[in-house]
Amino acid sequence: MLRIYTDTKEKTLVFGELEQECAWVARILNCEAGAVTAELIAGDASPRKFYRITASPALDVQTRILMVSPATENNERFVLVQDVLERGGVRVPRLLRADLGLGFFLLEDLGDVTLWTALQHRHSEALYRGALDTLATLRGLPLTGVDLPIYDATELQRELDICPEWFFSKVLGLTLDETALNTFRAFSECLVAASVSQPQGLVHRDFHSRNLMVLGSNVSPAVIDFQDAIIGPLTYDAVSLLKDVYIVWPRERQLEWLAFYWESLVSLDHLPADSWAEFVRCYDLIGLQRHTKILGVFSRLWLRDHKPSYMADISVVVGYIEEACALYAEAFPEIGEFWRWFEAYALPQVTQAAWYKTA
Repeated sequence: MLRIYTDTKEKTLVFGELEQECAWVARILNCEAGAVTAELIAGDASPRKFYRITASPALDVQTRILMVSPATENNERFVLVQDVLERGGVRVPRLLRADLGLGFFLLEDLGDVTLWTALQHRHSEALYRGALDTLATLRGLPLTGVDLPIYDATELQRELDICPEWFFSKVLGLTLDETALNTFRAFSECLVAASVSQPQGLVHRDFHSRNLMVLGSNVSPAVIDFQDAIIGPLTYDAVSLLKDVYIVWPRERQLEWLAFYWESLVSLDHLPADSWAEFVRCYDLIGLQRHTKILGVFSRLWLRDHKPSYMADISVVVGYIEEACALYAEAFPEIGEFWRWFEAYALPQVTQAAWYKTA
């Protein structure tokens, strides 16, 4: 059964709060600042904000998107990756103008229909195949001369360490003794080793249903939120899409779509024809790394960034972790030991929390 989680983001008209931003847009559009209207349409897990920009209809009927992104974000990488994807044939919003010093980006307006939205009234098969075709294109992009960070063992471990600090300790209030720390360390080392042994390539990092825009009847989506792209494990983005925190599909359906993606990679000579079993194992293990990280990230968004809404999805994340641990506990004793600890100490606290929701 498909489970879709409600998007509660609201749109807000902004009056008098964006004088500098509107003046910057007005100079680009060659109009008075007073002719520019900004409508807040989205924020995300980062400090960035997005506004739909409308100029006076007498001047210009076309809307655009203004992204306001602080210097703490990957602004230079946003410009770099946008160019790489666009030149490689991946549909992304056109970058109309950027001021890296100010953190202002004027972008093409791709509308409001995400893959998440489209799935509520369109056939899922075509949409997912279109998304996976796009992912196969992204995977094959030439990266010679493109300077992107590497998703290496240090970065993978840094992400995993967010979980015990923010989820286990700060949210659940658990005291992690030496046994618990050693259990998590062995679990992490297992996942990191599995991740770095995968074939590597361009990774979007958040290739999920809210970062893919469906344009009209086209099933191949446009891709947004790509500024954190990195060189990393081949199956990472497939996990983001098929083990989505916001849409849950049965494992059987996941594997059907994963097979479609794998067959595309084999046909493009990115993988050997006898690699299916290993591909699935890589998919599940990098998924376990991603979802363990997400426990910590969502907790940090709540406690540090005052964004509590992400905690409503923790039950989905825990479900993915439980499933993967059950599948690989025998083959990887470190995974089995971690789940036994989690089930004994963390899970009772999780299921009793006020923010814990099940479908």
